[in-house]
Amino acid sequence: MERENYVGRLNEYANKKGLPVDYRESPPDGPDQFTQRVVLNGIVYPEGVGKSKREAKKEAAKNALRDLSEGTHQTADDNYNPTPAQQNFIGLVNDYLRTDGQAHIRQFFYRLIIDNKEYPVAEGRTIKEARQNAARLAWPALKEQMDWDSKVSVRSTLESHEASSQSMFTSDFDPIEYLGSGGYGWVYKARRKLEEKYYAVKIVRSDKNAFREVLTLSELLHHNVIRYFNCWIEDTRYQDDISAGSYSDTQSTDDPSVQFLYIQMELCKTKTLKEWIHEKNTQSLQDTKRGQESLTIAQQIVSGVEYIHSKGHIHRDLKPENILFGLDDKEVKIGDFGLVTRDDDALMDRTENRGTRSYMAPEQVGKTYDRKVDIFALGLIYLELLWKVSSGHERGEVLKNARKQILPTNFSRAFQEENLIIKKMLHEKPEDRPEASELKAQLDKLAQTENEPQKRATV
Repeated sequence: MERENYVGRLNEYANKKGLPVDYRESPPDGPDQFTQRVVLNGIVYPEGVGKSKREAKKEAAKNALRDLSEGTHQTADDNYNPTPAQQNFIGLVNDYLRTDGQAHIRQFFYRLIIDNKEYPVAEGRTIKEARQNAARLAWPALKEQMDWDSKVSVRSTLESHEASSQSMFTSDFDPIEYLGSGGYGWVYKARRKLEEKYYAVKIVRSDKNAFREVLTLSELLHHNVIRYFNCWIEDTRYQDDISAGSYSDTQSTDDPSVQFLYIQMELCKTKTLKEWIHEKNTQSLQDTKRGQESLTIAQQIVSGVEYIHSKGHIHRDLKPENILFGLDDKEVKIGDFGLVTRDDDALMDRTENRGTRSYMAPEQVGKTYDRKVDIFALGLIYLELLWKVSSGHERGEVLKNARKQILPTNFSRAFQEENLIIKKMLHEKPEDRPEASELKAQLDKLAQTENEPQKRATV
């Protein structure tokens, strides 16, 4: 049974466009034959037929939505003489193309306009192709001139000779599985129909922070960083039965002015580093292999951070929840770049208190800091990787003391080299913390000595 709320969708469309909508009922042809038509802004759409008035109304709304999506013919009201602004010229042109008996080649044109600055016109055989080409032409210039950390709100509009309400997500992808939601938006596992490959598609509210994340990901290509492939904007958020009631507080879909950014990314396992740490902590004894496994993971995270820093970025929200495992379960991937910022000038004023408080560096509560905030967070993550705690309370105390460079007594005995490295990473003064490149060299050297006979105490 269809559960699609066509009447609700049509009302939402009409409210968003500021158009009057009405339903006209025709005399029933029989006891179980009801007919209704949608009248939107004075234009009458194809009739809907049903066994009840409610069913006929639903079918009428469905037919109207179909015609609005396709730009096809609708019947004019005999008593209505539309103005040029109200006339559906798209429908008239499509009718002409269908009835004049000649073959036609249609081309669509898009122009990107940002802050009244026009970018080159692009063409395509379809609306989607023209829109994509317009964005491709404008993107190099946008990358050079846009300052995503500024307080200037960038507004953009797309002009076209035709409009389409078809979702690119549902037309190009088969949604396979709802993976979850949170402050980062909604994430789906989806199969792209064209090449039959699987991706993660994240849906977030389209705003400055979301575009900053996309801009950063588009510049990064490293095996320890979540890979970015594509993005696009839609007026609505895709919902299934599971995600429809999730995470609706600050990202409500009720506001018709809200648009959503779809980000196509590399598909990883749903297991995060936080879950890996929790699994290790539930084991009865300190795992003798945990130290080696943790070192391998830490090397990969630091390698990713070194690359991010080399590209002039600060992640600002490194924590176990934002680190995922690749599908091969061997590589870890740094994700969630929603708080990323540039590292062009260490003295510039930044937004204070951005990040997760338990992993934030001391200076991050203020406005002046640089990439070394990521090193501080890495120090806490490396400690968590290595050291078994029995409860959430104990974990909180360990991290609280570690922020003061006070590590567990038994930890310094079991992991002497790591103890020295982590203390440097957690130094209160940013200038005394190692650079990511220096830290990577230290961990690589430590990994080489791991194969040599060592007496490491276990707790």
